[in-house]
Amino acid sequence: MWKIAKLSLLVILLGCGTLRAQHYIGVRGGWGGGSARFTPSRETGTEWGLYSGGISYKFYTAQKFVGAIQADLQYMGRGFMYDLQSKGDTSYHRTINSFELPLMWQPHFYFMQRHGRFFVNLGVYLSYFMDSKYYYKSKRAGIYEQGPYTMKLTRDTRWGYGLCGGAGLSFLIRRFEVAFEGRYYFGYSDVLRNGTKYQGNPTHSPLDNINVSMAFYYRLSKEGIRAEPSKGVARRMQEAEMRRAERLIEKAKKHGDSLSAADLSADSLPSGLRQALPDTLQRMLPDSLLRQKPEKRKTKREKTKKEYPTPAGTPGQTAGQPTVKETESIQESQKTDKK
Repeated sequence: MWKIAKLSLLVILLGCGTLRAQHYIGVRGGWGGGSARFTPSRETGTEWGLYSGGISYKFYTAQKFVGAIQADLQYMGRGFMYDLQSKGDTSYHRTINSFELPLMWQPHFYFMQRHGRFFVNLGVYLSYFMDSKYYYKSKRAGIYEQGPYTMKLTRDTRWGYGLCGGAGLSFLIRRFEVAFEGRYYFGYSDVLRNGTKYQGNPTHSPLDNINVSMAFYYRLSKEGIRAEPSKGVARRMQEAEMRRAERLIEKAKKHGDSLSAADLSADSLPSGLRQALPDTLQRMLPDSLLRQKPEKRKTKREKTKKEYPTPAGTPGQTAGQPTVKETESIQESQKTDKK
C-alpha cells in the first residue's frame, strides 16, 4: 500500500510540473456513519454521528475530459456496531478517531454556462487510527456502560487502506468554488487482527464509511477556466453576454445617460463581443471601446525603400538613368558638333 501511495504522490508532483494546471486549496467538513463487515458474519448496523474535517488540495488541467486530481488530509470519525445476541436488546458500539489521506481522480463536466460542475471522485485512501471509545447500549435502558478503548498492537491495527468514491456538485463564484459531495469509503484492511493471531477476534473486519461533506476552495491563479467550451456552450455564453450588453444599454437609455468607458469596460463586455453587437448598438459604444484596426506590419521590401529612397526622376525611372532634359541637351550638342 505504501508503494501505491508513493506512486500516486509522484504522479501528482509530475503532473503539477508538466501540465498547465489550476491549483485550488480549501477546507472541508462533513458528517456520516460507519460500519464493519465481519467474518464470521454478525448482525451489524451503521454507527451514525461521525464527523469529518480537514484541508483539501486539487488542480485542474487544461485538457478536456481529463478532470482534476484531488488530495485531502482530514480527520474522520469511524466506527461500527453489532448486536451481542441475534435479535437481542443489547448492542456493542465503537467509535474510532482517525486521520485520512484520500488520493482521487475527479472527472467532471460543466453546466450553468460553466458556473457549475458535476464531478465524480474515484481513488484510494490511507488511514491511521489514533484512539477509540466504546459503549454498550440497550434499546430499553439506553447507554449503560462506556469508556475509552485501549488499543493493543497484538489485538488491534493502527493502519488502514481501501477504495473511495463519490459524486457531487460545485459552484464557481469568481475565484471561489463551493462543493457539495457524497463519498463512500470501502475498506480492505482489518480493524482487528486476524483470529489466528489473537484469539476471539474475527477472521476479517474491514471498515466502511459513508460521508456527506461541504468544501470551500480558493483558486490560486487569476486566470479563469482554461479548457475550451464546446461549440454549443460557447454559443449560449455569447448569447447570454449579448443579452447582458443589451440590458446595460437599455438601462442607460432609460436613465438618459450616455454610455461611458467605465460602463462598458473589459469586465462588462468580453473581448470579441463588441464586434458581434448589432450596428445600432455599435453606434452607441464610446470611441475608446471601438476596436482599432491593427497596424499593417511592414514588409522587408517596404523598410528597404524607406531607408534607401530612389533618386528623383520621371515615373518608372530607375536609379542612374538620365532624365528627359539631360537626353535632349545631349542630342542638341551632338547636332552642333556635326555642323
